[in-house]
Amino acid sequence: MESVQTFQVSVPQELVDQLHQKLSLASLPNELEDSDWEYGAPLADIKRLLKYWQEDYDWQLHEARINELPQYMTHISVNGFDNLAIHFVHQTSPVESATPLLFVHGWPGSFLEVVKILPLLADTKDGTEPAFHIVAPSLPNFGFSQGVTKKGFSLPQYAEVCHNLMLKLGYTQY
Repeated sequence: MESVQTFQVSVPQELVDQLHQKLSLASLPNELEDSDWEYGAPLADIKRLLKYWQEDYDWQLHEARINELPQYMTHISVNGFDNLAIHFVHQTSPVESATPLLFVHGWPGSFLEVVKILPLLADTKDGTEPAFHIVAPSLPNFGFSQGVTKKGFSLPQYAEVCHNLMLKLGYTQY
């Protein structure tokens, strides 16, 4: 069985610079009068977001915040597919009797959906409420997990990835 490795996000500055360059080259379309959201996002909103990403978004700050999470990477086998590199957050509870909890993000979404509830689920402070060991994977094709390169990967395979990850971490019931 292949090991579980710690993981840290590390995006080279040259890629951040490349993104800024691409954003500066964006060509925005004209907008129909009084269309509001009827034909998509209003041009003013797109321009505001573009400006924010070009001038105000601090990738290094957000990268550092993401790296405060207990993140890992491992390979998971999926029947009929190659092994996939799967990224996940694994927050263990200080409560010995904590229940393993699999937290699966939505679409579109990411493992970051679990951030605000991690401390609430892992430690109940006074022991009067249940506590959990939380596993929040980046599903294949999302976040830092590997993408699938073969047709036919669907809900049963996503479930298999999650189940096999939980088993690999030693959780037979969750």
